[in-house]
Amino acid sequence: MDPVTAVFDWLDLSWAALSACLLSFFLTVGVAWGARRFGILDRPAGYKAHAHPTPLLGGLAVAAGTAGGVAWFLPAVGGMRVAGISALTLGALIILAAGLVDDVRGLAPRHKFVWQVAAASAAGLCLALLGVRLNLFLHWPPAPIILLTVLWIVGITNAVNFLDNMDGLCAGIGLIAAFSLAAVNLRSEEYTVALVSAALGGACLGFLPYNWPHARVFLGDTGSMLIGFLLAALSVMGVYTRGAHVPILAVFTPLFVLGIPVLDSVLVVILRLWVGDKPWVGDRRHISHRLVHRGMHRTAAVATLWAGACACGLAALLLPTVGAAEAPLLLALLLCALGALAAAAGTRGLS
Repeated sequence: MDPVTAVFDWLDLSWAALSACLLSFFLTVGVAWGARRFGILDRPAGYKAHAHPTPLLGGLAVAAGTAGGVAWFLPAVGGMRVAGISALTLGALIILAAGLVDDVRGLAPRHKFVWQVAAASAAGLCLALLGVRLNLFLHWPPAPIILLTVLWIVGITNAVNFLDNMDGLCAGIGLIAAFSLAAVNLRSEEYTVALVSAALGGACLGFLPYNWPHARVFLGDTGSMLIGFLLAALSVMGVYTRGAHVPILAVFTPLFVLGIPVLDSVLVVILRLWVGDKPWVGDRRHISHRLVHRGMHRTAAVATLWAGACACGLAALLLPTVGAAEAPLLLALLLCALGALAAAAGTRGLS
């Protein structure tokens, strides 16, 4: 439990989120102008659905908003876990560098995937070596736990990056997941994670008006990878069993929060492998694309996935508070709901 020098509550989190939101909102204008000025644009091609070249690098505004929201409120929280904050900062810088290389220079899908995995692995390794590791109540030596931590960071970073396939989807899922983590960790008195999560959610919210319902600027890999990395790292840093009646099941809280990105990435990789395609090559087999193919408007498809993310976040909030008999039922209900969403999207007619 983080010792505090002042009462840190919902109001403090709200101000942190608001500060990050305003900073991200105003910086996005400048970032979009700079991307246009230097020709850093996402041009329509292949499976991409947008009609006009669109500025990238919106993730820089999200990164700056998050950093500003956290820095402004650091004095309100004493005993911040220095190792955790250092690992987050170092990992985020690695991820930002990887995203910038891809956004500015453009990489072939294979090279892009290798670069993303290498960056996420390096960031995850930094977290693990600095003491931020998965806690699954496994009495294993450090090496396997470090490996699991790195795999989690790599998997979630790329899952969120995969999800950046429709206007507003990645930023919206990011803000819902971040606010869910903030709420869960504030309740368990893990103030470090709560503060950074609230700032990340606020920064995503500030960016969203420029990205939905019609995108004037994209996150780019700079933003989608950063959001994915921070969500993965913060979910590892959190404590989900303090005061819970079902401590073993409460470790599923991060998986609940990130249910939509995990579901989408697992399904799209399975579908690509099923037809013999490479799993890292982009296409329109994501749940959002399949909902549109079934007749939904693009904004409605995005809103549907936002609603799914809200349901996952609510389940994550409830999980540490229910009894041992109710927890498996809650897990089963969420799995059924996600399964129904995947089934409703269908699998045919896409490539």
